[in-house]
Amino acid sequence: MKTRWYRKSGIKGLLVLLTVFFMVAACAGAGVSVMIMNKGVQPLDSKDYVDSQSFTDNVYNLSHTIIDAINERHILDQADDEELIDLKELNRGDTLTHKSTSGLAYRAGDLYDWAKSSSWDTSTNVLICRQPDGSDYYMYYRDFADKIATGELKFVFGSDEDEGTENTKDILSMLSGREYTYYGYESDNIGIRNNGVEYVTDADGNVVYTDVYNYESSGNNDAPLKEVYKPDGADSILDVVNNNKEWKGNLSKAYQYLYEALVQYSDASYGEKILKTYASGATNVNYMYVDTKSGKVYTNIKDVTSSNYLKTLDKLTSGAGPFMLIAPDTQDCILGFSNISDWTVSYWQNMLENTGLAGENYLYFVSVDKDFPVLDRIKQEKLVYDKFEPWLVPVMAGSVLALILALAGVVILTIGAGRNNEDKKVHLNFLDRCYTEIVAVVVFMIWLMGTSVIVQAMDDEEMRIVWKTIGFGTLGLWFGIWFLAGWLSLVRRIKARSLWRDSLLRHILLLVRKCFSKCSDLLVFLGGNMISRVKIILLFGIFIFLQFMFTGMTVEGGSALSLLLMIVMDCAVLYYLIKKAWGREQIIAGLKKITDGDLQYKIPTEKLSGEQEMVADYINHIGEGLDAAVENSLKNERMKTELITNVSHDIKTPLTSIINYVDLLKRENPEDPKIRGYLEVLENKAQRLKVLTEDVVEASKASTGNIALEMTDLNFIELVHQVIGEFEEKFEERNLTMVVHFDEEEAIICADGRRLWRVLENVFGNVSKYAMENTRVYVDVKVDRPNVQLSLKNISAQPLNISAEELTERFIRGDVSRNTEGSGLGLSIAKDLVQLQGGEFKLYLDGDLFKVTIEFRMK
Repeated sequence: MKTRWYRKSGIKGLLVLLTVFFMVAACAGAGVSVMIMNKGVQPLDSKDYVDSQSFTDNVYNLSHTIIDAINERHILDQADDEELIDLKELNRGDTLTHKSTSGLAYRAGDLYDWAKSSSWDTSTNVLICRQPDGSDYYMYYRDFADKIATGELKFVFGSDEDEGTENTKDILSMLSGREYTYYGYESDNIGIRNNGVEYVTDADGNVVYTDVYNYESSGNNDAPLKEVYKPDGADSILDVVNNNKEWKGNLSKAYQYLYEALVQYSDASYGEKILKTYASGATNVNYMYVDTKSGKVYTNIKDVTSSNYLKTLDKLTSGAGPFMLIAPDTQDCILGFSNISDWTVSYWQNMLENTGLAGENYLYFVSVDKDFPVLDRIKQEKLVYDKFEPWLVPVMAGSVLALILALAGVVILTIGAGRNNEDKKVHLNFLDRCYTEIVAVVVFMIWLMGTSVIVQAMDDEEMRIVWKTIGFGTLGLWFGIWFLAGWLSLVRRIKARSLWRDSLLRHILLLVRKCFSKCSDLLVFLGGNMISRVKIILLFGIFIFLQFMFTGMTVEGGSALSLLLMIVMDCAVLYYLIKKAWGREQIIAGLKKITDGDLQYKIPTEKLSGEQEMVADYINHIGEGLDAAVENSLKNERMKTELITNVSHDIKTPLTSIINYVDLLKRENPEDPKIRGYLEVLENKAQRLKVLTEDVVEASKASTGNIALEMTDLNFIELVHQVIGEFEEKFEERNLTMVVHFDEEEAIICADGRRLWRVLENVFGNVSKYAMENTRVYVDVKVDRPNVQLSLKNISAQPLNISAEELTERFIRGDVSRNTEGSGLGLSIAKDLVQLQGGEFKLYLDGDLFKVTIEFRMK
């Protein structure tokens, strides 16, 4: 077998280590590359930050932030702190009149201060008081509770039993806990009327409210806000909703408008905060946004007004970059960035038109001081770019190289998986012999859990890049280990063709198939003897019915009689099953005795009944029939043997006389050559007939075992040597070359020397008669303790169109035309004699190849 270097165990181990190492390097390199690109560095980008795509993207994002901030704080320019903001006008986007046109308005400064807190209390408890005319009146819970406590309001209960301070406290407690909610539908009313309150009266006994509920938000930003500032001309927002016709009953809408107003002012506060970070002197960025229609200018450039911004832009755009001037018309744009193209200007225009104030009436200028004198956001991005840009390409190249080497390692390991240089077998380990699906799930789950732990540990933006690199390497190590374990196991299974054989799905399908087969057998069983089957089913059904009936009677009534009946029935069933099991064991024991040769044995049927008794009778009759058949066969065999012996003896007596008289005639020395020829033929045929007669007698004795053996210790190898010497001359006559091989010089066996010589003589004689001339005869004696085996192989001169079993039968010859001498008894006699001496005789035919093996046990 050719030695393959990749199949060696040491090489495989080294390849596994190298492959995992390269996977770790590839994963770590890929992770570092992604982290560097997330910092704005792109492959093959400019080494100078100002000329890079990252710089252009950062300026674009910064401009987006500035324009959003200008847009968000725009509301602050619409009203001074003391001017009014009507919530309905603000919500609809109408022009602000600075008047309370809808009745619900706040001072602009109050809204701004209220919004800056950014966390608005929505825990206020508002009650809906249903008035007798069906309208609603809104009241804070604290005010309602105070009026109940002072007697201004009073609960009137429908029953005198419900009157009292304790019930009043209970109602107030439930209102305080917001247990009475109302969503605007009559079917949802669960107000205080459901707890016995008939209505609420004032101090004079007049009915003021027929029911009271807790206000509940619908989820559309209409939660009840704790009022920090009062509306214009009112004590609270509830006061407006209760008394203003336009807001009557629309508390939800009022809260929604107030919330949205606070959101706008909160955004404005945030936008103003953003713009302060880009104030002049605090950043390296200069920006100018102009509403060309109104002339409004937003900029951090000093001394720029609506009247001189055009001159300022001319000065700024006449210098060196980097800068950009974006206008609605692309022809008016001036691009001062080295890596920006005309088609990318549309992104800037869309951003300005969608997020700006002026729509298509704008001019936007932005420039960056490329000396970066101020440590701001863009300067920090430059420092990061300059730090990591030189590393990106080498790290990516190293990662790709490591990946290629890892793939090469996987390919080589795949080719050598399961193989070694000692044999051609596929060697499987413990993991490969487990169910395929279970191994796949276990490997995947272990990998997934480990990966989740590692990724979770790395999910920290503050983690240093060194630790993240180690984390990515650990991820590659974990992946490499479990990938190779799963992949190589899969490869070995495919090579050994055990992928489907060891599949859990296959075993499940086989189990299902077996169940269907059992069900089919059950159907066949039920369809066989219908009377017997119906009886079994009826008895089983009656037993189950009675069992359930007695169990139900015991559970429900606790009757001792039903319990006793159930116990008696169970005992009867147990006795029946034991009796059937005992009968089955008796039948099995009887079958075993008959199988072992005791054909006279009879299964006792006295204690059997039903089908078991019938089966036992059938078996007893089968035993009688077998006994008679065996007796008849032995009788025929004895008659055949006696016939052969008698005929052979009767032929032997006159044959001896013929041979003697032929010998006497030859001594007379007749002169006529014809007479001498006749005598020669007569002598040959008589001798052949004598040999045939002796073979027939010996074959008969050998087949019946009627031979007295003289067993002694002898050297089997030495005996084979003697036989080879005996037949050497005959083999040379037919140009047969013997190839002899002996493992050892001595192999002592216990056998009858004369009979064993006859066996070897028959076998070698068979070769000398029927082997093809000018061929080789292989004689091997192999010692495989505790046995010794003789193997004899040759090529037959005639086609062997019969089986090996037929060739060892009596009077069967491979030479169908019978052109050679022989009786067809040699191999049959040899086989019987070997078996009588405790050996094993086997014959193999493969085309024209003839092989005999004789095996004995050594002492």
